[in-house]
Amino acid sequence: MDRFSKLHPTVQLLFFIESLVLIMSINSPLFSAGALICALLYSFKLKGRAAFKTVGFSAAATAVIGVFNMFFAHYGETVLFTVKSTDFTFESLFYGINQGFIVSAALIWFDAFSRVVDSERVVYLFRFAPRTALLFSIVLGFIPRFSKKAEDIRNAKTALCGEEKKDIKSRFKSGIDNLSALISYSLESSIITADSMQARGYNPKSAVHSRFKYTGEDVALLVISAVTFIVTLAAKIGGKILFVFEPVIINEKFSTCAFICFIVLQLIPFAVDLTEDILWKKSFAGN
Repeated sequence: MDRFSKLHPTVQLLFFIESLVLIMSINSPLFSAGALICALLYSFKLKGRAAFKTVGFSAAATAVIGVFNMFFAHYGETVLFTVKSTDFTFESLFYGINQGFIVSAALIWFDAFSRVVDSERVVYLFRFAPRTALLFSIVLGFIPRFSKKAEDIRNAKTALCGEEKKDIKSRFKSGIDNLSALISYSLESSIITADSMQARGYNPKSAVHSRFKYTGEDVALLVISAVTFIVTLAAKIGGKILFVFEPVIINEKFSTCAFICFIVLQLIPFAVDLTEDILWKKSFAGN
């Protein structure tokens, strides 16, 4: 049961914006690792065992970014090994790992956003620009449809022509053929959607009924997210959060209050869902 996805769209949008702003602006491994752990917790709550794939992707992305940065950025004093007079340092590896945490956490939250915020909520959030809202809503709807259609095309071709060869040339040609079929499908689907909307008399200026109403829970979460975001951002702007990666790794300035606020903000979706589960089990046990 995902309670967070049933909250008011404004609460959801502000949470994702605030989380991503802080994740991308605070360059500290303590904050980055905390954001990644919180994002993974909600991913497991949202997707169940399928989230293990997300863990694997995060680990792989972090490792690749870390090693890539170590190979191409040479700074720091802790030399791990030397190849032809080129020093590969722990500081550059550590900085790359931190960037991997940031990228992974941001991607997981983007994935959660695509699952939580549906087309109806997008239209509501951007109701001041109905054409933009409609376009964004259609794009969000097309992404899973095209992914499924691409898989159907691949399976149909395998059924008709058998397993494709494993060499690069054959795989490249097969990929081009599948992409061509997918583009043809997408163009045809777009025309059908446009004709259907025109036949139904779509008018972006017409009045739109909204079923979304603010509740006490929405207001409380808006206040909590706003306060934690402002406190954390103020600490960052005020220079109270500073992590040095070169020439040596030093956690020079650290704000405990800002870190707690940051973690509270990141845990909001998971905490909301966990609280709902506890209340549901209590009510079920009482009956």
